[in-house]
Amino acid sequence: MPHRKIRPLLAALVIISAAGLSAPTPVDAADNNDAIGKMEGTWPDWLPRAEQCPADSMPANAGAPAFSIEGCSAAAEQCLDRCRAGNASDCYAAALVVQRMIKTGPLSDALFLRACKLGVASGCTNVAASMEDSGDYACPNRTYELACGRDDPWACTMMGFHLIKAQTRRPF
Repeated sequence: MPHRKIRPLLAALVIISAAGLSAPTPVDAADNNDAIGKMEGTWPDWLPRAEQCPADSMPANAGAPAFSIEGCSAAAEQCLDRCRAGNASDCYAAALVVQRMIKTGPLSDALFLRACKLGVASGCTNVAASMEDSGDYACPNRTYELACGRDDPWACTMMGFHLIKAQTRRPF
């Protein structure tokens, strides 16, 4: 039984350590700011607004992505193009890059939700975490429970945190 909980953590470490192995040629940071700023200014039709509960968008086969924050940081526009084309890992990496550049907000949440809908459980978890500011924990807790069941260590951590703080009545 303990091996079941360790496996997702080991998988996440392997993914994170392998993520930087194939980074594209670096692009000027101003280019990345321009690409991200353009998306914020004219919201693309392919990018959903994060207004629905991620648990309702999470596919049954959602799991852990293989992504490269460094690769997306070096070439944000290409990463966003691949996200637009349906690459879940690039949507997730792009959301992380946006968070680093302009903090958590509507654009990073939308990229996480796109990653979620494309099968990245941790994308669902991140959207749910940003929804907690409203004080309603029903959707986040439901999302954490589903994503934890799909071996997302971040979701399991958030679920445990809510149990400790008594923000949920559901058994873990």
